[in-house]
Amino acid sequence: MKYLLKFSVLFFFLFINVPVARAQYIAVMGALDQEINLLLGEMGKQKKIQIGGIDFYKGKIKGQKVVVLKAGVGKVNAAYSTAVLTQNFGLDALIFTGVAGGLHPESLPGDLVIGERLFQHDFGKFDSLGFSVTPYRELTGRHLTQIYVHSDSLLVLKSQTAAGLVDFVEVTQRRPKIFSGTIATGDIFVSNPEKALWLYEEFGALATEMEGAAVAHICQTLAIPFVIIRSCSDNANTHARMSFEQFVEPASANSAKLVVEILGSME
Repeated sequence: MKYLLKFSVLFFFLFINVPVARAQYIAVMGALDQEINLLLGEMGKQKKIQIGGIDFYKGKIKGQKVVVLKAGVGKVNAAYSTAVLTQNFGLDALIFTGVAGGLHPESLPGDLVIGERLFQHDFGKFDSLGFSVTPYRELTGRHLTQIYVHSDSLLVLKSQTAAGLVDFVEVTQRRPKIFSGTIATGDIFVSNPEKALWLYEEFGALATEMEGAAVAHICQTLAIPFVIIRSCSDNANTHARMSFEQFVEPASANSAKLVVEILGSME
């Protein structure tokens, strides 16, 4: 009997120390309620759980197992939400959806920007020459020579392909244009034409927003494939706040529509 007891105790400790495989999800994040509402509507049956003050919605979209969450506004909220997400869910990929200020001279509200690479435009140094953007820092603290974090190339390609199949909301008098390229992230709502022009001319940024590069940094650190999808709610100019209030809903819908199409294209 005592040998059976010893065997049972040994089996118990071996069992609890075996890593438990977690279900794999595709995570979809937005900063605002408007940015995830359409996605929650697409899920149908869903399960809501709260971890660390964040509501996570588990379900399926286009047959894909997804977990949808609101990250909150700004780099700190986005980084925190991504950390909690990645610690509690096994992820195959992450897609960030939402609105942004359009920086391309031809961009109008409702247009889409697929982020091929991202950088933090407010991460840098002030010296006698003024402010300059510097490369982000890895957790090790080592210096880098690159300011950009690159999205997963396959997810970018899927996004570009899917964009040609979506029936977008026409916010202006034309079908929304699709841009692919650089997105600038910072804890600043840009509503200054000079700042907007600097981001476009100096870095080739096509959109400016407040979360993407923070999410991208964590995904790169953890080797999680990701892509950032944005729809323009404004043009980051003196009318940006008014334009944002007017177009945040349809712009959010266009970004979410593209995410749904991307999910439908995944195997």
